[in-house]
Amino acid sequence: MFAKIAGCTMAAAVLGLAATALAAPAGVTLSPDKAVTLFHGAPFRPTLPQWTAPARRKTIVNTLGARDAYDSTQGWTIANLPSGAGEKQWVAFPMTPTSNTTVTEIVEAISYVMGTDSATIALMADNNGLPGAILEAKKVGNLEALGGCCAVAVDHLKTGVPVTAGKTYWVGAILPRKTQATSWDAWNYSSVNTSIVPFAFLNTTGWHLTSGVPAAFAVYGN
Repeated sequence: MFAKIAGCTMAAAVLGLAATALAAPAGVTLSPDKAVTLFHGAPFRPTLPQWTAPARRKTIVNTLGARDAYDSTQGWTIANLPSGAGEKQWVAFPMTPTSNTTVTEIVEAISYVMGTDSATIALMADNNGLPGAILEAKKVGNLEALGGCCAVAVDHLKTGVPVTAGKTYWVGAILPRKTQATSWDAWNYSSVNTSIVPFAFLNTTGWHLTSGVPAAFAVYGN
């Protein structure tokens, strides 16, 4: 069962108190179900340098805009229960390669809100239509502050992950480490693809399928 907020389909299973009850940074609020983190002010630290897409790499999927742009004012909440968001939510989007290839870079527009400045980029196998086993995971820090644009979090895979044409994989922003217990991030919306798409979110009861605006990310291979 899903609720619609601000024109997007959100996961009603992500429940909690109103954003006004939280000690969030100035200019930051949450949607009523806490699924989305929104920004209304000025970035609270300088914008980080932009990242340049790798040359001569194959684009497997890309929802980033020109010069890796994204919607810096809102994104899917990525948080754990002890964080200022007061909820646990991780998010993953499906990816189906059109040819056999090897994933070499995963790029996600993850912005920092509060707590430990950290997120984990993950590539996961499919498990009956939901994210399954983790094939690649990298903890990243020094994230762009929410409201800034357009630095991204990057996982340069030391050993590429082979993916098979026609097979579904999941690209996720997760917080599995103990050091990420207080992390509250936002996976910024795509600024070029605003069509409603299926994706999955994880809360305290596991992964669930829903739909909404795609996050901004890209996966490259060779």
